[in-house]
Amino acid sequence: MPSAGELTRARAARRGVAVALVVAGVVACLLNLFDVAGGSGLRLFVTIGFLLLGPGWAAAGFLRRAPAAHVWLLTLGVGIATSLLAAQIMVSTTWWHPDLMLYIVTVGSVPFLLRHAVVAQ
Repeated sequence: MPSAGELTRARAARRGVAVALVVAGVVACLLNLFDVAGGSGLRLFVTIGFLLLGPGWAAAGFLRRAPAAHVWLLTLGVGIATSLLAAQIMVSTTWWHPDLMLYIVTVGSVPFLLRHAVVAQ
């Protein structure tokens, strides 16, 4: 049984990750909106990072007292599945607009991420 201090640190870490992902999602959308390319690859890394972790953390945040490995596996699995599903929808409908799909995924994920950043679990 974890101690109260360990639970408090785990909650703080989960909140920190949720806040970081909210920031990453907003930054990815802003970089995309203003068409920031740059040679550094910042837009690529922020966007890929958010798409792989944001939707999954929004779902995994509802797990209570799950081991960290389970949370991270669910996070990556849901993030990858969401990205693949969005890409498949765009290909199948011949509506190829990855910028709009990024906005849709962000709008769907950020409210849950904000909830996880505010509500203690």
